[in-house]
Amino acid sequence: MSSFIGREAELAEVRGLVGGSRLVTLTGAGGVGKTRLGLQVAARLLKDTGDGVWFVDLAPLSDPGLVAVTVADVLGVRLEPGRPVLEALVEAVGGRRLLVVLDNCEHVLVACVKLADALLRGCPNLALVATSREPLGIDGERVYRVPSLGTPADGDDADAIWASEAVRLLADRAASQGVPLAGDGAAATVAGRICRRLDGIPLALELAAARLRVMPAAELESRLGERFALLTGGSRAGLPRQQTLRAMVDWSWELLNPGERAVLAALSVFAGGFTLAAAEAVAAGPDVPAAEVLGHLGALVDKSLVQFGDTGSGPGRYRLLETVRHYAAGRLDALGPAAADGARAAHRGYYLALAEAAAPHLVGPGQAEWLDRLDAELGNVRAAINVSLADPDPEPGLRLATSLREYWVARGHAAEGTGALRAFLDAPAAQGTSLTRARAQAAAADLLDKTGGYATARDYCDEALAIARAAGDERLVADLLHGRAWVLLRQGQQDAALPLIEEGLGLARRLGEADLTGRLLSARSFATYVSGDEVGAAHDAAEGLRFFRQAGDMVRVGVMLGNLGYIELSPGDVDAARGHLAEALDIARALNNRDGILYGTFNLGLAEYLGGSAGVAKALFAESLDLARRMGTKRQTAYALIGLALTDHGGAGPGWSARLHGAADQALADLGETIEPLEGRLADRDRQRLREAMGAEAFEAEYAAGRTLDAAEVFAVLGRTDAAAGRAPEAGSAETGTVLTPRELDVLKLVAQGLSNPEIAGRLMLSEHTVHRHLANILRKLNLSSRAAAAAWGVRTGLI
Repeated sequence: MSSFIGREAELAEVRGLVGGSRLVTLTGAGGVGKTRLGLQVAARLLKDTGDGVWFVDLAPLSDPGLVAVTVADVLGVRLEPGRPVLEALVEAVGGRRLLVVLDNCEHVLVACVKLADALLRGCPNLALVATSREPLGIDGERVYRVPSLGTPADGDDADAIWASEAVRLLADRAASQGVPLAGDGAAATVAGRICRRLDGIPLALELAAARLRVMPAAELESRLGERFALLTGGSRAGLPRQQTLRAMVDWSWELLNPGERAVLAALSVFAGGFTLAAAEAVAAGPDVPAAEVLGHLGALVDKSLVQFGDTGSGPGRYRLLETVRHYAAGRLDALGPAAADGARAAHRGYYLALAEAAAPHLVGPGQAEWLDRLDAELGNVRAAINVSLADPDPEPGLRLATSLREYWVARGHAAEGTGALRAFLDAPAAQGTSLTRARAQAAAADLLDKTGGYATARDYCDEALAIARAAGDERLVADLLHGRAWVLLRQGQQDAALPLIEEGLGLARRLGEADLTGRLLSARSFATYVSGDEVGAAHDAAEGLRFFRQAGDMVRVGVMLGNLGYIELSPGDVDAARGHLAEALDIARALNNRDGILYGTFNLGLAEYLGGSAGVAKALFAESLDLARRMGTKRQTAYALIGLALTDHGGAGPGWSARLHGAADQALADLGETIEPLEGRLADRDRQRLREAMGAEAFEAEYAAGRTLDAAEVFAVLGRTDAAAGRAPEAGSAETGTVLTPRELDVLKLVAQGLSNPEIAGRLMLSEHTVHRHLANILRKLNLSSRAAAAAWGVRTGLI
């Protein structure tokens, strides 16, 4: 028998259950390792059972009537003609201290229930461990759901990947096939992806390892979309259902009744988890009334084909293992186009309704909860959008993507949302003058402001304004005036923008739209600021803040506090600015508002730079750049590069700072955007400093070279500069105990627990500003750019 990998925690839990119950049933998906776990538990309990451990393999049986006979044969019980087998078994076992493992009960479940009940009632010292894809359902039974092997998370380093149980099993079985996996980081990444895509199911991993005899791991991973054709050729000594991945799942499918099969097939349209309400909306149909979906779903959970998890708050969530989902999707397609299209349409309809219900809450009370709820459903939302893209009627897709407008921005998915909206708007059937189209154009223009598509945003606003005015939709008119004004503001045309803002502001006030009024006041504040009226800008920002508080829009409360702080930087009121900016960033982090974090880290970096804390500023600029890169936000990428140039990023010298200035200026020129006054003054001053330090000719050469760099080249060079500057100290080095102060370690421990800055301040009895400074110092000392990276460093070094 091959080696047993991992499962120490599971072994301990099951041994504890066996110690407290006479019937423990190990359930779980096919191939998850129930039999191997049962055998290991039995082996470890051998010395504690006076009359031994007995293993009964029920898999070969097709006649339930042979279950008791098979157990009698294993236990050596002599059967007498005419005497009931169960009666003979109970009498023979009597008071003996036995542990009997009943393996593979699911296909003869009723007979196993009858046997177990008789033995437990009549044999006081007997204990049973059963393995089955569903529980026996007997009083006193303790059910243990055997999980898949642990898989590494996406993004784990090579050491963490090789240490995971699933990858250890894959590597062990590959080595036994004579094809050991390479030990480098690239091989680890591929192995981790294979294990995740196969759900950490041991049988699937063993079949995958066998395939490595004829193809490299990277090719195997690329072909897992056809896993049922690929993963064949299991051990010839194994059961037929263990020799291919399809046979493994076929076995479970054949044990389902028609209703369960219909529900499982329909559930394959979900991407990621789903709630009971979603399942009822999607799986109900002509053959399965909605009232019966819960019962079938419960049966599928019992039979280990659907996983259930209690979230602790809010509705529980269900999910299908990816292998089961692939199989069920094939079964759904086999039912014909009507059934498959109907399930996908019902899925799209459910998530369209959810998105439209969420939309008003995303700018008001309950904002945080709805953002989190949409986070949980993002996979399903994406699946619904994909279905909509294939629909000849673009209206449902337009409504879905438009309803998510605030979510796309807050969670840093503006580029994705823009792509979806543009695809729907470009569809031939979407052309026309409907309000649905105009609302989608307003949403797209808002998102394009984040990604730098100002020309397209302008065209969308102009077309949609004509539609909205003709329809008399004043709220939409005000929204579009806001969007059109921002295009002008980005291009330095504040005089042209102000009349549009004033018209929109009049409409929003008359309509009593607090949130929209606040947004237009924010635009006017910016226009006033770049025109040189800092007092007027601060007044509008303060009024906008009041409207956002009235609306309950905490995302924009944070944005407006950041705007106030930014305005305060111009006259040099750094302390007041730092307070507003730190509060704004704390709100953004608490709400996981990535757009707010993107701008907040940059603006607070400016405050720290102006306050003389260049190291703290550099860490904040680096975090802003990292977010801008991942979010595809070209404008903020340029500003972050300016910040890093100001702080002599990585100590790379004046030549590299000159290049960063060049790259930033070219990025803004490509966008057709005018640099904001404060950043413009700081950049001009810094470029003059560099000219004096380097000489005009050398500066101009480096600056020109920077203007030719594309984003990928800039990020690549920054990465090399980071490496040259040195990594954070590792565990065991002389630096680990001294690099951070005791108070910084206290802060880092609470960051690792997921606490926000205000929560850390309350826990440590510090001001929020002090907490922020401690965190900035931590990032600077460790040469890291995010809270998550700092927390990971603390765990890795063993300091927290």
